[in-house]
Amino acid sequence: MSFLRRLFRRKKPAPLVCSITLDDNGNPVGDDPNHQHTGACFVDFEPLALVELFQSQGCVSCPPAVPSIIKAATERPNRLLLTYNVTLFDHLGWKDTLASNGPGDQRQRAYVKRWGRNTLFTPQVVVNGLADASGAKGAGEVHETVDRARSGIQLPWHVYLDANDTELRIDSDAPGQHSHGHSHSHTTTETESTDGVPTTAAAAAPSTPVYDILVATYRSSDQNIKIGKGPNKGKKLPHHNAVIDITKAGQWQGGDLTVPLPVPKSAMHHGTEAVAFLQEGPGGPIIAAAKI
Repeated sequence: MSFLRRLFRRKKPAPLVCSITLDDNGNPVGDDPNHQHTGACFVDFEPLALVELFQSQGCVSCPPAVPSIIKAATERPNRLLLTYNVTLFDHLGWKDTLASNGPGDQRQRAYVKRWGRNTLFTPQVVVNGLADASGAKGAGEVHETVDRARSGIQLPWHVYLDANDTELRIDSDAPGQHSHGHSHSHTTTETESTDGVPTTAAAAAPSTPVYDILVATYRSSDQNIKIGKGPNKGKKLPHHNAVIDITKAGQWQGGDLTVPLPVPKSAMHHGTEAVAFLQEGPGGPIIAAAKI
């Protein structure tokens, strides 16, 4: 991936295999300015899966379940676990210390609304905005949820998201809003399969749907918070990659696009990291993600 990073920092098309030649020093030369992206341009690799964990310090089910969820979500490559604390159980005598000003409540409710449900629960594991589970059954349930999410999205085009210190870059053969030619554009629609998992499928539409370009900042160090009151008094709850904030950096609707980061990576506070991702509206499917 270091070679692809060098290509991006030189603002060359990111991971292309059909239009780049190298000189004796390994530098790209001779790019075709009239090149049109096709499916053959994109390297086939397993993309980063975004695993979102919604938990509460006042939830009696969280202390026993969360450690195994964290282990399962982090023990395999190409996964990133983000933790959101929610206020769902603050009325039981202990206000969650990380939930009051966090984005957890809003994101969890957006998923519930999108999926047509009327209940909230913790712990809840959501993968790529497509598949969810409680995670209480252990590692196998988390792995199975990731697999369902990976197979639940079917796009008629490719998209690749990458970042340097100051910019996010999206490379795609998806037809842009002002695309010309004979390409067929599609949108994604959600249906619920027999096992209750929202599935994204391709359907004919006039243009590529609009995706929000989001940047989530999170604490890179783990926290193990001792709970002082309520049903979990005296217990400790681990927090892995606790999300601090989510910022909308723009919107994408096909084609190639470069947008500035809300905050340059070099200016982020010590102990803070970030990930960018493309999501089809609140509670929608996440089709690409990249650590910054």
